Amino acid sequence: MKRSTRQRYARQIGLLAVVAAGCDGLLDVDTTGILTPDDLDDAGLAAIAPIINGVVHNYHEATDDIARYAALLTDEMIAAASGSIVQVDERFIQPSNLALVVSPYTTLHQARHLADTTFLVLQSRLADPAYSDVTLLGLQGIAMSKLYGGLARIWLAELYCWSILTGVHPETEPLLPDARMRQALGYLREAEGEALVIGFERVRLAALVAQARAHLWLGEYDLATALAAGVPREFRYIAEYSQNAPAQYNEVYASTWGDASSLAWTIGSGEVPSRGNELWEHFESFVGLNLIAVRPAGFISVSRSVPVMLQTLYQRQDSEILVASGIEAMLIRAEAAVRGGHSAVAEEILNDLRSDYSLRMLLHSRVPLPRVADQLAPLALSGDMATDLKTVADERARELWLTGDRLATSRRFRRDAFGIDLFPPVKAGVGGGDDAAFPIPQLELDTNPNLSQSMACPAGQTVGSWR
Repeated sequence: MKRSTRQRYARQIGLLAVVAAGCDGLLDVDTTGILTPDDLDDAGLAAIAPIINGVVHNYHEATDDIARYAALLTDEMIAAASGSIVQVDERFIQPSNLALVVSPYTTLHQARHLADTTFLVLQSRLADPAYSDVTLLGLQGIAMSKLYGGLARIWLAELYCWSILTGVHPETEPLLPDARMRQALGYLREAEGEALVIGFERVRLAALVAQARAHLWLGEYDLATALAAGVPREFRYIAEYSQNAPAQYNEVYASTWGDASSLAWTIGSGEVPSRGNELWEHFESFVGLNLIAVRPAGFISVSRSVPVMLQTLYQRQDSEILVASGIEAMLIRAEAAVRGGHSAVAEEILNDLRSDYSLRMLLHSRVPLPRVADQLAPLALSGDMATDLKTVADERARELWLTGDRLATSRRFRRDAFGIDLFPPVKAGVGGGDDAAFPIPQLELDTNPNLSQSMACPAGQTVGSWR
């Protein structure tokens, strides 16, 4: 996968360079090189907005990559490789793979540390009377930085069996997922508080959704429900893109619509019996809902042996990707209700979402309305907790498709007492289906003296591999 130039652009305009100073590996980070009060003094008041934008762009650089990798691992999408072997998923990718060195592990850590550095610097500058003209913007930047710092930590908890980056103060020990998630909650509560004081409502609501997501992971369902209940159904916090230059494109669109080359990504149709070509679990229903276009005219894949099935959720360079939403909050409430034995409550929430799903897709993503026969009908939960949780997961698979959520939900369900496995069945002689987390890049394992290959990870997961 290519590394977008969007992050480099953000660094240039925002004084946000993450540099390696006398380092042996790409993952060693000189934290003093990111942003300092002196940098801000030199740039003056005009630097405030670009600095805040840099935080946002660095975070979305990481999450675009997460959406693509997660789509591979959970068969939401497949990659058609050139050559004699059609490698349509990357479950056996090695930790030494260069793409894993630069993204998403490093970019997530950079986004995390950049957000932390930015709000500290903004806090120090706003105490200076010279910055009184940009006080509100600076306070908004502080709230946003804490939000993105918290969100980056949530992803690290959800995707990795532990996480740390060499040289990034003050972390000297790896954090297992629950500890990282607790850390995220601290930042998100601060983001909520900062946003409340200045009336920055969209950041406050995004922080509520993110906190509910963290509590769901931690199994604190009453807290998750209470937080999610405070988010309006229509709320949408989005990753914004533009059509000004490839550096500002939605990268999922760029990868899946053949923006710069022949199409390399498609939907798993199961039609070709080659390695890893699983059928996306929801393929037929997604086709009926017009979320998947079957062999659209004019599109060819890198490997002509793989049929093109085009996603229609992100059809433009500037298509929005959800970061947090009232819809996700409702899904959290539904899952918590099932786990609490309140299947009737969950059923009502899910049917509310199903009642206008296609209309929402038309309005927000320009997905054509399906035929009447293919529109979502009301569902009935069974009252069996494991079965009903799988139903909630199916609703999440559609509502949060191609946002990176499927892998995080899969990991969360595998931690469950029920041991629900959302991955496709293992294929004989091929493997797959046992993936528990993203592998930590081998370079980090080799260069970080605080890490050991034998460190504890979730059952079935070996440090530095998909397993």
